[in-house]
Amino acid sequence: MVELLKNGSFIISLDFEIFWGFIDFRDRDKHWSRLRRTPDVASKLIDVFEENEMKVTWSTVGMLMLEDSDDLKRVVRDFEVPNYTDPKRNNYNTFMGLMSNPQYSDGVFFARELVEKLKASKYQDIGTHTFSHYYCLEKGQKNDEFQKDLSIALAVAEDNGINIESIVFPKNQYNAGTLALLKAHGIASYRGNPDQYIYKTRPVDNLAIRAAHLLDTYWNIAGHITHTAPKAGDGLYNIKASRFLRPVTERNRMFKNLQLRRIKKEMTHAAKNNHYYHLWWHPHNFSGLPEENISYLREIIDHFKYLNKTYDFRSESMESFVEKVKANE
Repeated sequence: MVELLKNGSFIISLDFEIFWGFIDFRDRDKHWSRLRRTPDVASKLIDVFEENEMKVTWSTVGMLMLEDSDDLKRVVRDFEVPNYTDPKRNNYNTFMGLMSNPQYSDGVFFARELVEKLKASKYQDIGTHTFSHYYCLEKGQKNDEFQKDLSIALAVAEDNGINIESIVFPKNQYNAGTLALLKAHGIASYRGNPDQYIYKTRPVDNLAIRAAHLLDTYWNIAGHITHTAPKAGDGLYNIKASRFLRPVTERNRMFKNLQLRRIKKEMTHAAKNNHYYHLWWHPHNFSGLPEENISYLREIIDHFKYLNKTYDFRSESMESFVEKVKANE
């Protein structure tokens, strides 16, 4: 049995990918203008977190750390790309075709300046989201291909003066084989899925599962998704997710208070019971209505501050939380 820590923790992790998470979408062309706003949104998020002394993990696609397309070509010159059954899933090949798109701009694929801003921050850490937004459960891929992709991600990070200690898997796809490879690369933690059935790891979620996710965003379908301190499995900590922060949009604005109430109740439950609560989203999620979503985030941060004063609820990144757990063992 894992002994409870003396106070609960509020963990935030962001999947920082800009266009790399959309590159295989059939309707990707409609996302160009919104994703061009994402670097500005990400910069504002960094400022909000620093201003409020919030610890955050930015799980960053390694390709974002590069300077431009020429830099990418140099890095992958001798790399055999993942052998996905569906070639459209392969970001290496698909990107080369997108460079001829009239809407192409380096700003939706590379973010070296933002990586530097994160490095200079006081409270925020940089983890990996793999190098190429790699799908670990995609048909045709092999673990040695994932390991090569991960090695490149860590090498690029090291070239940028970044030591990677955590990973978030794209689409939350992982299995025992991929997890077994992490320790050898110095990665101490990953963001796992909640234990509840509707959040189990799957290659693809069917319509019923997606509907259950949506309902659980606003109403208590799956219970309070908070967690006790993780136990290290062979030196690897599973920092399970609690909830995806669904962005405010024109379509769902009427429901935003329901989601906020759901999140606040779960945070309060975690604070009262010395659990951790792990909130996550993508910076591009806020790019539709940036100001409204940042204001929405501030409401969550204000509730955290109340819980901090009342129950000593603490802000943690994935990295700082692992250190906290180790100190408690």
